[in-house]
Amino acid sequence: MEVSYNLRYKKSNFSNKLLIDKEGEVIIYSKGFRLKGKGAADKGELINFSEIKEFYYRDEEIIFVTFNKEKYVLCDSGSMFNNLLVDIYKARNEFLVDALFMKGGKLKAEFEGEFQRLSKFAKLINKGKAKFKLYEKGIVIVPETQDAFSLHYDFVNFHEFDEMEYSLKIVMDDGVNVFFSKLGNDFEFFQERLNELLGGMYETLVNETFREAFGYFNAVTLLKLAYKMRGGKGVSLKDIKKMDADLAKEVEEFIFKDEIAKEKLSYLAGMTDEYSTFYGIAKDKTVEGSFIKWVMYAIPAKNTVAISILPRWVEGQGENTEQHETYFYKIIIEQGDPAQKVEDKIQEMNQALLVLNFAKDPCYKDKRELKHSPYQYAIRKLPYLRILRKSFVGKVASADVKEWKKQVDEILPKAILK
Repeated sequence: MEVSYNLRYKKSNFSNKLLIDKEGEVIIYSKGFRLKGKGAADKGELINFSEIKEFYYRDEEIIFVTFNKEKYVLCDSGSMFNNLLVDIYKARNEFLVDALFMKGGKLKAEFEGEFQRLSKFAKLINKGKAKFKLYEKGIVIVPETQDAFSLHYDFVNFHEFDEMEYSLKIVMDDGVNVFFSKLGNDFEFFQERLNELLGGMYETLVNETFREAFGYFNAVTLLKLAYKMRGGKGVSLKDIKKMDADLAKEVEEFIFKDEIAKEKLSYLAGMTDEYSTFYGIAKDKTVEGSFIKWVMYAIPAKNTVAISILPRWVEGQGENTEQHETYFYKIIIEQGDPAQKVEDKIQEMNQALLVLNFAKDPCYKDKRELKHSPYQYAIRKLPYLRILRKSFVGKVASADVKEWKKQVDEILPKAILK
């Protein structure tokens, strides 16, 4: 994609001092755009979408602010303003979909209609016309002149089609409500495709993950586990026991096939209970016969949640001696009762790990270390990831059990509220 528009642009610094005010053009590329004045000698400046912190428009002006706190205003594009707006958002949204990991698997279908998104407090976030792209793992909503966003199937709490109104309501785990409408003659096909994708997700989880690990339990029990542990989400030990007490025992045995990891983490388990112990299991698609297994311990008395992704276990090959690390996060950052915020912290961790495919680096590493990584923009713009990173206390890593416990004792006081 490369299109250009004549316009006027202004640039000012963080103290609002005007630095540039000139007539010229904007040239839009797939990863950003170039602003340049008239004349061949003016090379202008290239701005990547990854450099933009805020982006919006009003009164036929496009305004954006970079992470370096420079402000730009694009104006005086005349009758071409609407075309400019559509083209620049089209390029920006293609960038956002990739940079914020909205795609999940293959694209299965695409529709057009209208959407309305409300917060958990029923406050309007945004609405309008958009394309709805159905991927294997989620829906990407791409408005013409607003930022794209996605709904990951693993975090869909409830969905309902209204066949009288030709609409769909989706409620997410975080309480956000999204309504889809005005799909016209495509409504039935949209309904069919989405139901196929959601049903296929559960079928895959049961048949390819849980049946392989816990095949001696009946399909109904495995389906209950699949609903709670979609994508490998952390589920409390108490919730698993409610499904089936024997299943809970088998899950723990499956998680802790590595005896050294079990001995280490039993130290944290002794500080918590079945309500505050969480297990996650996902199929590891990078290694045949392998599973991603992880545990979380919420310890409100210490204002801490600890998370550990266990060493990879490949069936038939025995224990893997790979050293695993345990990461510690504050439950809340400033003040309040940590026990009331445990659910929010668990949700942050689930979102970060599932959306980023269990990558650990973006959950704690300094942004300078991630400067050239694919997570550079995500750590700046995904709210749950930003909060999680800000709450990071430290990590514990040692092959020796005694040394590991010593490190835990040293790190826990750092999370306690003063």
